[in-house]
Amino acid sequence: MFPHFKRAFEECQPYVLATRHVAPRLEWEPLGFDLRRRGLVLDPQEQRNETFLHLLQNLDRLAFGAHGMAMPKWVFYDCGVMPSAVFGFCGPATSLEPWVRRALDVPEHYSGPVPLTIFIAIPTLEAGAWFTHTLCSINQVAEGAAPAGLRLLSMTLGLRLLKAETLYGTVQWRSDRVGTYVGVGPLELVTAYTPAHSFRRSLTFRLRLRRFLIEAALVKPGTSPGAPPATHMLDVDDEDALIGIQREIEAGVPYSIVGPPETRGSIVQIPLRRGD
Repeated sequence: MFPHFKRAFEECQPYVLATRHVAPRLEWEPLGFDLRRRGLVLDPQEQRNETFLHLLQNLDRLAFGAHGMAMPKWVFYDCGVMPSAVFGFCGPATSLEPWVRRALDVPEHYSGPVPLTIFIAIPTLEAGAWFTHTLCSINQVAEGAAPAGLRLLSMTLGLRLLKAETLYGTVQWRSDRVGTYVGVGPLELVTAYTPAHSFRRSLTFRLRLRRFLIEAALVKPGTSPGAPPATHMLDVDDEDALIGIQREIEAGVPYSIVGPPETRGSIVQIPLRRGD
């Protein structure tokens, strides 16, 4: 379907965790991919799926635990399972290298599916708008454990599954997830400096979704489809610059991230556009 992701579809299988109340509201053939026929569909409220849910927790802990943002079980259930659906890709335990099984704490005799990515977005009061709760991949903590690009693929198909029209999210300026998000289109900055967050140097973004942009992101990964040209490059470690941009945003000046981060030596820069 998308040549650049042929290996991901060959080696991995998409999964959907959705309760019986949520499942009828989902788009089960996102971008023409039949999830019911080719994916793994699980009810997170059934006891037989406990091991898979446990492995999801382990993946999240590995991805975010070092930052003190690992997701407690009650947060996973209250913020992910009940109001939304959980989407991602998984692979058979038997296909994983021993060191990957140890990292995820896969039970010794378990041979079932193991989650390799997680995408969760929560519905908001704004019609068609969702807020990113979790986006992670086993490659963040066990490099090379899964095909490259699996995180972008999980997000794009997950957004179509949820029928999202607008995506909000919060992410740290130095996070490599910025490149994944902007791969689907320009990110309108809602905040550039966020004291209400555990990490002040976090940004809040708004991403207006279009099907053709999502398809373009998978046809030409690594770009930002539909993005206007940048007006300048931002050094993401310049806290004074972040505060200055935040003040302008509060005064009504629009800013957007229009391309993926660029790293040269120890300097990380992100292309911004100031103005409409």
